[in-house]
Amino acid sequence: MPKAPSTSSHSHTPPHGPNLNVLKRNQACHQCRRRKLKCDAKRPCSTCVRSHKHAIAHSPAGTVHPAEPECTFDEPLELNTGADGPRTKYEKLENRIAELEALLQDKNSLETQRLMSPQDGSPASSNHDRDSGFGSESDSRSSGSTPALVPAALSTPLSMPGMDMTWAHWPTDLPGPDLLRHLVDVFFTFHPHASQLFHAPSFMTSLSLPPDHPKFPAVPVLHAMCAVGSLYTSAVTSAPPVNFDKIPADEIFTQRYRIKENRPDSFAEQQAILAKETLQRMEIMGTELIQVLQSTILLSWYYCSNASWAELFLNCAHSMRLCIPLGLNVCPPFHTISRSTRPASVLKPAKNVIEDELRRNVFWFAYAIERQHGCSNGWALSLDDNDISQLLPVQSDQFDSGKLVSPSERQWAHSIDLLSVHPEHQTDGLILYIKASILLSKVKTFNLRFRAKHFSGDGESSYSYNTFRPDEPVDPRNTMAFIDLDGTVTSFIATFPSQLRNPLTKDEKMDCTLFAAMAMAHVAMIVLHEPHADIRSRGCISALKILTATRSIIDLIYIAWSTTFDPSLFESFVSFCFFAGGRVITRFLQAAIEEEAEDQIKTFRSELGVIRTAIEQMSPRHRIASYLLKMLDDLTAKSEVAVRWSESMSPTTPHPTAHPLALESVIV
Repeated sequence: MPKAPSTSSHSHTPPHGPNLNVLKRNQACHQCRRRKLKCDAKRPCSTCVRSHKHAIAHSPAGTVHPAEPECTFDEPLELNTGADGPRTKYEKLENRIAELEALLQDKNSLETQRLMSPQDGSPASSNHDRDSGFGSESDSRSSGSTPALVPAALSTPLSMPGMDMTWAHWPTDLPGPDLLRHLVDVFFTFHPHASQLFHAPSFMTSLSLPPDHPKFPAVPVLHAMCAVGSLYTSAVTSAPPVNFDKIPADEIFTQRYRIKENRPDSFAEQQAILAKETLQRMEIMGTELIQVLQSTILLSWYYCSNASWAELFLNCAHSMRLCIPLGLNVCPPFHTISRSTRPASVLKPAKNVIEDELRRNVFWFAYAIERQHGCSNGWALSLDDNDISQLLPVQSDQFDSGKLVSPSERQWAHSIDLLSVHPEHQTDGLILYIKASILLSKVKTFNLRFRAKHFSGDGESSYSYNTFRPDEPVDPRNTMAFIDLDGTVTSFIATFPSQLRNPLTKDEKMDCTLFAAMAMAHVAMIVLHEPHADIRSRGCISALKILTATRSIIDLIYIAWSTTFDPSLFESFVSFCFFAGGRVITRFLQAAIEEEAEDQIKTFRSELGVIRTAIEQMSPRHRIASYLLKMLDDLTAKSEVAVRWSESMSPTTPHPTAHPLALESVIV
């Protein structure tokens, strides 16, 4: 450390005497440098002593304070008396090590709980703080791949002033500052939607504040972010691979089997549990409700990645229901006309454009994850599309810069032409991603409500309830509602702006959000037509459409493989899109085997192999991919076993509707 300046006339004057020398750079203590206060370089300095006494005198009764003020320096103070020679490098290093050890002991003894952290919990991350000595931001599990379309602000290591300080009030259950910073960094760097669910510059600024500052991120957000961030780093423990000998691949209540594993929770599992506990406490107190909602969305991403189906369903519903009292599903002037003693929103008005658009983004991500998960089951959704009167998000670059975009230049969720018109000045991967989620929602809602509407004669879904007989099959494809929806799904991607019809950018980077939007559009076609597809029937239009959609998904896989992009960096729902296509291929493969169409068998097995490989590539990071891969293998095995059993029972009798041209009529 630079020595205090001295002259011959003051060589024996202490540095704190009446003729105080000007301190050299970094000679002041950490606390005075951070607060930009004068420092006399005492141990402790006078400024820190005064601050400590003031804190004791003005704090509420019962507050615990350290016995000595927190006053730390870069290295031990060295006084030049004119007689001492320069210290050796070894002596300086030994002194530095001794001081760091003392600081670490002080930190462990002075840590206290933050106001909203559990009052009786024990540190959940004590076993992981020592893992913070990582050397780079990349993940050893990413196979050398780099994330695509990382925002410019995040393409270099994030600078978080103040994170090198030792905070006296660090929340007990959070990982240490270094590990937390690493997990936040990898989350913003690798997750496709991190910089849209949060405004990254604002979030990083708040994270650099002391943990007891009112603008420091809410504890459940950080816990949930750690859980999701753990998917992208090997610095923390992970859950072991799924043992399908003990758990069925299609099990909904996976916790039944998790309890039997008799192992400690992984780091991510710990953080998810803590996030759930802390957000519930904040929620019932009405504290930081937007951050509470962000936490639930992060947890939904985590549950989806880990195939925690029951938790995902309940958490998605929780997110959507929370959006309603926050007023996020509507936007002026489309509020209710009824008189109410309750306000349209329990939130205060947004303070600026960034906060207003952030709230809108948060709502749409809550909507998207529920609609995505909902297309895999036949259960009702938590919020009807008819109750959503909200603007679509602005483009990502406009959100980052806080640009105000007039509602007249944007589209509303309830616009009639929402899925057929995509203005170039207000369309990017994120906006198409939200539109694809709306498309999935429309298809699911049609399938879910068709029978009831057909029975009641409601709208264009039926003739008359007098003609309805439950024992007679009804073909929805003959209704105007189906025809209109089919046309919307068919034309959705075709109406994309020309520059957004390929998920690869001009510099050959993968736009993960646009890729997912395109995959969802093809899944919407499969979900709409799969119930009506007769694979063995000559000229079945539905069979043709689901096969075409599946091969479009395969084309997307080949596009991803044409780059160095790591497919496991796609969001976890993409693996379900691949699985939906694989499920279609297994049906065609079974029909081809029954008809002994060797060329088609070879083609379908090859296509199934492509899809299987794509899902397998996502499995190291997303456990859901392992479940889906096992389910796909089971479907394939059942199809081939069923064919062999049928042949053994009646080897010379062909299928009553099968004929050599049946498959040829749908091969494209």
